[in-house]
Amino acid sequence: MATYAAKGDRFEPKTIKKSSIKNPVDVSNTGRGLSPGLWNTCPVELLKANPLYGNFFFDDFIDGIDVAANSAVATVAALGTTGKWGAFTAATAGTVIATAVDNYQGVVKLETDTIDEDAAICYPKGGHIAGKYKFASTTRLWMEARVSILNITTNKFNAFFGFAEEGLMATTTLITASDAMADKDYVGFQKTFAGTTGIASVYNTAGGATSPATVAAAAATVTADTFTKIGIYCDGTTVYFYQNGAKGTGITIATADFPDGEEMAFYAGIMAGHGDKCSISLDWVALAQAYSLVDPVGA
Repeated sequence: MATYAAKGDRFEPKTIKKSSIKNPVDVSNTGRGLSPGLWNTCPVELLKANPLYGNFFFDDFIDGIDVAANSAVATVAALGTTGKWGAFTAATAGTVIATAVDNYQGVVKLETDTIDEDAAICYPKGGHIAGKYKFASTTRLWMEARVSILNITTNKFNAFFGFAEEGLMATTTLITASDAMADKDYVGFQKTFAGTTGIASVYNTAGGATSPATVAAAAATVTADTFTKIGIYCDGTTVYFYQNGAKGTGITIATADFPDGEEMAFYAGIMAGHGDKCSISLDWVALAQAYSLVDPVGA
């Protein structure tokens, strides 16, 4: 790639060699912002400025997501209350998606106190039609979300944060029951029904041999009603799972039953298995995809 460097009063061409992106560093960061250990290799400004190279999305939920209680996805879409996000709640009782009024920094909460009730959000809003992200040998992918879980007692609910195939914005399509994920394409973090403080890193291919396959049973360790950051980075070969910027166990996308090459959207969802109140809260979500393994501005 050619550029120009000043030399005296004239400009002369200078060759900039393309270089491969290195993996993020393993640096813990518990602050509220993006984790440098995960994002240090992401060309954020380039992706924001030029869609030729990829895309970057960040939502701090200052505008929130407000969904009327007991609203199926079609009703929510008609109300036009979800902004950039697709959303639904189960249509019977006790389940809401709302902006947390006690947090001026912007927090969205998915909450239910009714057994077998579920709710989810997805980005992009069109994720219920077509996915925009994929794990593939030709791309790089970053994701991080700052999340909190209210009730982590065993046998209360199931929750998921991560990427899954399109068309799952309806009740029981992503999490089919309090303790079960649907047989769909997905990669992310699961708070299992039986789990407490350990959040598992999981993946699955629809129609594959397992549902889900677990990379690490405690990819993240959480404290009730306390925010933590969970993240994913894929370098085109390996997917790494992060908590607070610290890199955990990884898995290659060539692994059997891993949904490499599948188009997916970002989802956060919850399914209750008990009548006690349970919820997940999101402070912010950041997503990025680079369409090349090569750094277009690297020397």
